[in-house]
Amino acid sequence: MGNKVYIVDYDIPEEPAKKRVQFYRDLKKISVLKCDYSTLSVIRTSEKEVAEAVWLLVMAHGGNAHMYVATEIFPGVG
Repeated sequence: MGNKVYIVDYDIPEEPAKKRVQFYRDLKKISVLKCDYSTLSVIRTSEKEVAEAVWLLVMAHGGNAHMYVATEIFPGVG
């Protein structure tokens, strides 16, 4: 059986720009922990706590987010 992964997709409002910039600064502190960026608005991690922290951060900055639990059947390279 594959590994369990957590996926968070999010959308941060463009305005106010100051809040968006602060979001990405805060996200950088979290993402150092152990997560991959699938795209600029999707994060993948094997750590539930990291996924929850990203989700909470998005909500705190007025964005929308969804968190999914998936089974990685064919693990990626790298």
